[in-house]
Amino acid sequence: MEKQSSLETARRYLKNENYKQARLEYLNALKEAEDDETKAIIWAELSWTFYRLQSYQSCIEAANNCLQLNTDYKAKEDLYRLIGFSFIGLGDDEKAVQFLEQAIRIDRNSVKQQYAVYELGKLYFKHQKYPEAEELLNEVEAFFYQNNREYWLSLLYMKGFIKYYQKDIDSAEKIFEELLENSPDKIRRATALFGMAFVAFERKDYLKTINLCEAIAKLDENFYDKETLGFLTAASFHYLGRNDVFEKYYQQMIKKFPDGRYRQELDLIKSKINN
Repeated sequence: MEKQSSLETARRYLKNENYKQARLEYLNALKEAEDDETKAIIWAELSWTFYRLQSYQSCIEAANNCLQLNTDYKAKEDLYRLIGFSFIGLGDDEKAVQFLEQAIRIDRNSVKQQYAVYELGKLYFKHQKYPEAEELLNEVEAFFYQNNREYWLSLLYMKGFIKYYQKDIDSAEKIFEELLENSPDKIRRATALFGMAFVAFERKDYLKTINLCEAIAKLDENFYDKETLGFLTAASFHYLGRNDVFEKYYQQMIKKFPDGRYRQELDLIKSKINN
């Protein structure tokens, strides 16, 4: 029986999700490769292996090696997408945006590229480029509704806050209600109620805001933004005329978040009460 080449062995390991062994065999395959085109293919497949190992810098370097060895590589959008995702993993949003934009310029319609469009929209949302984010999220919403409900729910969350920050409060509320109706678990329901708490606070419905914040804390005791829950609750009690309760929340907030995002606003309310 003829012995498998290192490349064949590496592909078998990759298919079986044995990424550490795949990496070793791909590196052996590079030593065996006799032409640049074959080396480029190996580097491309190595980039996927490194990505699965969360070795993001190595993934980027491998993808770039492929592109340097074969400038006519036929799946550049895959490599650009992978480089973009790797920069997300490294926390370099600016470069992630750059490569994801390159990826979708080549192809934005295939199934795999829907994830590139989504991640790019997510980055735009993170950096408050709301019109750009909304356009991309709208583009892929139907795909994720049909094919990946978890992504679709995250997409709704972002769209709801985009509408909120654009001062379209009615549309934001409808989206958060849709998110709530489709949430499969307590954690996701808490995120929907979080958006609804912002809507209630904007409408000066402070009692509803307090009730929503309390419901969020009960649904998810490890909720990701307890600081905002505390601020919305504290401020709502102040606007309801319950400065005695505000005072308790104020003391808790400055203890837990001494340099928090809401410190200035809390101090301003406190100074008004004292005067």
